[in-house]
Amino acid sequence: MNRPIRLPKLAARKRRGGGGETISADLATSAGIDAVVEHVRHSSGPLDILVNNAGVAFLVPFESVSEDQFQQSFALNVTAAFFLTQGLLPHLAAAASIINISSYFANKMIPKRPSSLYSLSKGALNSLTKSLAFEIGPRGIRVNAIAPGTVDTAMRRRTVDNLPTAAQAELKAYVERSYPLGRIGRTRDLAGIAVYLASDEAAWTSGGIFAIDGGYTAG
Repeated sequence: MNRPIRLPKLAARKRRGGGGETISADLATSAGIDAVVEHVRHSSGPLDILVNNAGVAFLVPFESVSEDQFQQSFALNVTAAFFLTQGLLPHLAAAASIINISSYFANKMIPKRPSSLYSLSKGALNSLTKSLAFEIGPRGIRVNAIAPGTVDTAMRRRTVDNLPTAAQAELKAYVERSYPLGRIGRTRDLAGIAVYLASDEAAWTSGGIFAIDGGYTAG
């Protein structure tokens, strides 16, 4: 999982609310995935919702992508979602909802912002979403993906901070003029669609890739 340092605060909040539990695991490894599956196997009741949100973004030029970056990108962005879902499949409720967090980078690129590796991994996740919707749909399990546009997250800030100063300024100007709503997203902008897809209101919604991007991919 990304940024496990936040888990103690989350765990404390859940305890105050009277329920829930947390587990920290490195989903880039088979051992980490197995630990989560084993934990769920011994917990009570089936799972109603699975959100595959662990990820990493290496926005480096194609010719500079290292094998380590390639392997790590697919380990978190694709392999973790594949095998965590596979391992938890026996523990999902009959009408469970699986939500994969994709990206607009699977379909649309930003000039001068190299994304071959990241786009490849998120494109694979979109394909997994659609194929699983068909394959496990007969069990009553829904599978969808949320494809955010540029959102102000800690991961994005770290990525942008690694760009040259001129490139940062150019990126900021591009984003501001390219988004029809005139701004990048906030994390809370994604909450509504996630709640919808997890709820019974989306009982007949499966196989969708939902672009939540301020209109960026509309053109």
